[in-house]
Amino acid sequence: MARKKDLQVGLEGMRPDIRAAAARLGARLRDPGELLPVEGCLREHETVRFAALGTYQRAGGVLVLTDERLLFFHRRVTNPALDLPLGGVARVTTSTGLSTGEVALTVGQETLAVSRVVKGDVEPLAHAVRQAVEAAPPEPGVESVDAGHVDPFEAMEKLSALRDRGVLTEAEFAAKKQELLDRL
Repeated sequence: MARKKDLQVGLEGMRPDIRAAAARLGARLRDPGELLPVEGCLREHETVRFAALGTYQRAGGVLVLTDERLLFFHRRVTNPALDLPLGGVARVTTSTGLSTGEVALTVGQETLAVSRVVKGDVEPLAHAVRQAVEAAPPEPGVESVDAGHVDPFEAMEKLSALRDRGVLTEAEFAAKKQELLDRL
């Protein structure tokens, strides 16, 4: 287990927003090196808002919430296993057990779950994600595809692509498809 002095030495070279997220984790963050890949993945004006330890795709690591997206880094891996724009998150749900819990994110028809999050971090993380999702610009959706001046055949192709990517549900796709067909 890392000593407090070793932890501070590892954090000194990090950006202030990453350092603050690491400090919030405290002693649970045994290896500050787990946060080193984060800085290399951030965009120019992107800011880290929250970090939590958990499990994603059966491997442990750190979930990082920025003002633009959610990233999950497996331990000792420099590329994120999850890079999810906040505008794509439709719903955030939580569940807890005795000592850990899960944060589930609904994206289209898919649900992505980060489990084994320390129970005390589950609700603060979910709250931070919900706030960030509300503040994030929405993913390009049907409104931009369904403008009155757009060719209905082009719009149908775009709607199909959105459905295939999971942005639209089958019911939403069918409703918009019918609207386009009614224009013909």
